[in-house]
Amino acid sequence: MTLTIQKLMKDDYDGFSVRSILMNPEFRERVSKDVSVRGNDVGKNLVMDKLAVGGKVLLTGPTGEAKSLFARILLDHVVREINNSKYHIEGCPFLEDAGYIVDVMNNFPANPFAGIRVMQSLCPYCRKNIEAILSTDDNIVDLDNTNSMLAIPPKEVVSRLGKLKATKTIVRRSQLDPRTDPESLSMLLAGVENLEELFGKETSTTYAATSHKVGILSHGFIVVNEIQRLPLSLLESLMGFLEEPMVIKYNIQGEPVYIDGAVLFTSNAPLTVFGEESQPIINRIPEVLWPARSVESREQIIKDMFDEQIILSRRKITANPSIIQLHELEKETTDFVSRLAVDFLAFLGDNSLPDNLKTKGVRSESRMARADFYNGLDEIHDPQRNPHIDLRTMNNIIGETVLLQSREDETTDINIITLERIRSTMNAYDVPVSMINDALQQLKIVLRTSIKESDVSISVQDISEDISKMKALSDAELAELVVKFEGLDKYKENIRKQVVEKLKPSYELLLRVDYI
Repeated sequence: MTLTIQKLMKDDYDGFSVRSILMNPEFRERVSKDVSVRGNDVGKNLVMDKLAVGGKVLLTGPTGEAKSLFARILLDHVVREINNSKYHIEGCPFLEDAGYIVDVMNNFPANPFAGIRVMQSLCPYCRKNIEAILSTDDNIVDLDNTNSMLAIPPKEVVSRLGKLKATKTIVRRSQLDPRTDPESLSMLLAGVENLEELFGKETSTTYAATSHKVGILSHGFIVVNEIQRLPLSLLESLMGFLEEPMVIKYNIQGEPVYIDGAVLFTSNAPLTVFGEESQPIINRIPEVLWPARSVESREQIIKDMFDEQIILSRRKITANPSIIQLHELEKETTDFVSRLAVDFLAFLGDNSLPDNLKTKGVRSESRMARADFYNGLDEIHDPQRNPHIDLRTMNNIIGETVLLQSREDETTDINIITLERIRSTMNAYDVPVSMINDALQQLKIVLRTSIKESDVSISVQDISEDISKMKALSDAELAELVVKFEGLDKYKENIRKQVVEKLKPSYELLLRVDYI
């Protein structure tokens, strides 16, 4: 059955836009709770706000804090919603929303001049289809000739527009890297002056090279990584792309075409790295400062990394996030990662970042806040300071630990990763002893606080305020402490005993006042 605008109206279709998606509370909650990128809820909401307003945003923040990943995940959610709900005028390479014609039909009898202006603003391909369906043998309609439109009774215009064909919108997100695909990026940013040439070539399959280019150019769902790596010529081409503050705009022979899309740029460097000539260009992009995640989020991310690396080491699969998530549903209970190991890595990574990169809710609109944030970015790129242990490095440490542990424990029923195992792996990395000691000290405080505040159900008469007396714990009391602190209650007794025996040495050392 042929789909028409009239049929869409009967189904109560009234348009669908990126803005409407991004302002939907249910959609925003799904994005915020997506476990692919944990934490930074304030930053996530700011990104969605700025995209809803202008369709483009620049994410600036420290390396390895999931800026590009969040950009990709957010656009995946947007694209999914578009593919579920949007319809466009048939034959339009820019996927102009069928809702435009619905609005024209609803308002044309009351205000024909406004309706004509809307139709004139559509892309040349849509205009050609509209002119064809409105024209008769006696009256050839030219949208630029207002009189030819006014010669048709308003009700007749509405009736003919209702027969205009529509089709389901299906789009995909594209991710461009200026280092690997500069041609597409240049064409994207400069506009679509050569679109007619592209359409004039053979594009019989959706996988033709020209179709690929047209798809990227016209859909507008783009992630551009590390904008600071763009050469000045590409930055200059950004000017035309960012001219309109409200929308993403392309040009066909000087005529604007407005695209319902979203483009996210990322950068791990402050805007000060751009030369003076580039500053006016980059400043046109609304910026969101993306801080480092909190310790709590970092702990959960590290747990996820351990789970993924354990699954990969157990099965002969490629590191595809989707297949990893599939196997997570059937996780074995014979793999165990100590909470001490997770917390230690979380503290270590958090301590490697300057405090001004951890500020939550910092807004780029505040000049002082932005300058302070930029100082932090400069600091982590300074080779003279302690290394920044980003989450990519953390994943390498975790992966190496899991591989070494599984190799050594091939003959055992349970694979246990302890704090000491992590520390052994850390020896191969250039991490200052002072940073390791600081993380261990924080870990000792957490453990001591848990005992004092009865987060673990244990009563020890001999423990006083002096942490040195914690060695008075009996074997049974220490075992109970390990079970409660590590959450081992859910494990079978035989597995629980094995885990406790493996972890007790770490706890005994950590509770010694002289252990650093």
